[in-house]
Amino acid sequence: MLGIGGIGMAGLAYLLNERGHTVSGSDEQENRQTAWLREKGIRIQNEVPDDVEWIIRTRAVPDSHPDVLSAGVPVSWRGEVLPALLRDRFTIAVSGTHGKTTTTAMIAQILDCGYCIGGEVQGFDGVARDGDIMVVEADESDGTVALYHPDIAVITNIEYDHMEHHENLVAFEACFEKLIANTKEKIVYCAGDPAAVRLCKDNPKSVPYSFAPIKISLPGKHNQLNACAAIEVSKQWKNEAVIFQCLENLKPIRRRFEVVHQGDYTVVSDYAHHPSEIRALISTALETLKPKRLLGVFQPHRYTRTKALIDEFPPAFQGLEKLWITPVYAASEKPLAGGTAEDLMAHFSNLWKNRVIFFQRLEETWQDIRCELRTGDVLLIIGAGDIEKIAEWAGP
Repeated sequence: MLGIGGIGMAGLAYLLNERGHTVSGSDEQENRQTAWLREKGIRIQNEVPDDVEWIIRTRAVPDSHPDVLSAGVPVSWRGEVLPALLRDRFTIAVSGTHGKTTTTAMIAQILDCGYCIGGEVQGFDGVARDGDIMVVEADESDGTVALYHPDIAVITNIEYDHMEHHENLVAFEACFEKLIANTKEKIVYCAGDPAAVRLCKDNPKSVPYSFAPIKISLPGKHNQLNACAAIEVSKQWKNEAVIFQCLENLKPIRRRFEVVHQGDYTVVSDYAHHPSEIRALISTALETLKPKRLLGVFQPHRYTRTKALIDEFPPAFQGLEKLWITPVYAASEKPLAGGTAEDLMAHFSNLWKNRVIFFQRLEETWQDIRCELRTGDVLLIIGAGDIEKIAEWAGP
């Protein structure tokens, strides 16, 4: 497995190992996932074994990679393999532009079932577990959400994203349409999302869910909405009392409104990288933490996304007193004119003058932020790339 340290790849590696396959893999750097896989008896090594029969790669591994060029055996994408592995399991596929990880984690905790999650849940033994019932994230980023044939599908929302793979909104929505067509029993969709409604409302298998103010242990109205999806799925197996008790005791998810420092000031780390997610994060921080000042540091994720949504990013940060921006996290993309951090900086209006700052390196950014922090401040660390290093530096 090439890129085995990625969260999605690590989960798949574990499940393949559990099914009796001999699994090994490589990654450019060691991380928590490679350490966990080693604990489970999976070999992490640089070279491809001589007796290899199958290579699975993450999307970050290009066709030009030496191990792909010299393969001599079938080579598959990660997103092709997981749906195939689930054919003999009762499958709940959670899809949508936002909220997949949290909704999947909620269902896994309520049902105490198997899972494959794109995030680290506190108290879970890793990012995957096998079971007769499997709840998984169905990924729209590369279109492989269309390959699932789940018993139950969840569609949290459909908002155009992943421009590196989908050339337009029509192509993006097409993979969700395929998921809907492939679903065997029930499609649970958000009645508050226009695109989800448009695609699902006339399907006889579709069941809508709506926002309700539920008591849950995770902050934010967006998480209450995610909980409503989890309730609609879980009531097939559990009664309401059990479901609501689980929701009040949910285990937190790493980098989903994760408080990494509390003292004179508070630091929250969050995976938000799309304007809608950033707006939800800032709203939640203002509502739940009541900061004297709310500050943010943001790492744009992918040149393609930055360019496509460049007009939407500046207004998404409304509510921050000050914002630091770092260079784009490329995620294997080549630089794209109109999609750099400097291009994004130019889209902030004069209202942000002296309140939005750019540094080339994360270390420089953190040093400047440290000098700025005062008692009562809340700092949001925003983005899906290696900006999480700042969270480590800011930790206790």
